[in-house]
Amino acid sequence: MAAPLELRNSPSGKILPALGPFLIGGVFGFGALQGVASGADGGHVLWIALLAAACLALGAFIARGAFDTSVKVVLNSQGFRDTRAGDVLVPWSKVKSVRLAAGGKGAAMLNFELTGEPPDAIKYSSANAFGLVGRNTVHMEISSLDVRGQDLVDAVKTFAPHVAVRR
Repeated sequence: MAAPLELRNSPSGKILPALGPFLIGGVFGFGALQGVASGADGGHVLWIALLAAACLALGAFIARGAFDTSVKVVLNSQGFRDTRAGDVLVPWSKVKSVRLAAGGKGAAMLNFELTGEPPDAIKYSSANAFGLVGRNTVHMEISSLDVRGQDLVDAVKTFAPHVAVRR
């Protein structure tokens, strides 16, 4: 029996997307400082400073996931569980097929086609709310995890050889 596969956040998958808001916040902050130094209208400087603070806060919110070392996804001989989407076990007996979908450079999803509707906790979770293409499909975002998509597909083949792998 294979050991369970436990996946966590990838630090680079969380810090790199946060660089944009940090850079924009820095530019706005520099602009606010220049406005104060040149004696510009206080109202305009305040708006620029608020934009800087909002961008920096967004960057910090995105980057905080890099320091979260808790297990996000578990695949084992019983099924899979994604704590980001309902935290319920989906048994392999309910999984018909799996497909690795790469949406572009670095973006990846693992799509599980189920024999019936997904559990309500997954179906109505914020992680899957906008990702329901078919009513029997569960989408697992994997680009922010510390694993490659093909390694996950290989783990599914190991734990559930009956599950069809689609391209």
